[in-house]
Amino acid sequence: MDFFDSLVRYETFLWNELDDRLQAGGGPSLGTLSALRVVRRHAGSCRVQEIRSELGITVGAASKLVDRLERDGLAVRTAHPTDRRSSLVTLTSAGDTAHDEGVRLIEAALADHVDGVDLAEVSSTLVLLLARLTKPVAAVAS
Repeated sequence: MDFFDSLVRYETFLWNELDDRLQAGGGPSLGTLSALRVVRRHAGSCRVQEIRSELGITVGAASKLVDRLERDGLAVRTAHPTDRRSSLVTLTSAGDTAHDEGVRLIEAALADHVDGVDLAEVSSTLVLLLARLTKPVAAVAS
């Protein structure tokens, strides 16, 4: 239980620290940046389902997240060319800018935070543990 407690607390405190750094630097929230990264990864083929799957949230939450991205001018939805029930989500130029600025701020914050830590080893262990929980998400983390 100590491992679990430490891991959850670390994730929570790290999320809050990174989100604060983003906000202070004028970047998007960490939740928004996470969604922007999914949309960017799927360039031209991102659906709400990809956001749901990669972020581990419900379809409703993913749909509301896309609504907020659209409201903020960071993304647009267009009709899926072959599936009338689905739409494609793409970044706007403002979304691309917010993504790039957010990534820059996060990378700087993480560089300060993890100085001297073997990130390849830590990442490898986390990917292994994640793969034990669910195969599709582990493939994204690689």
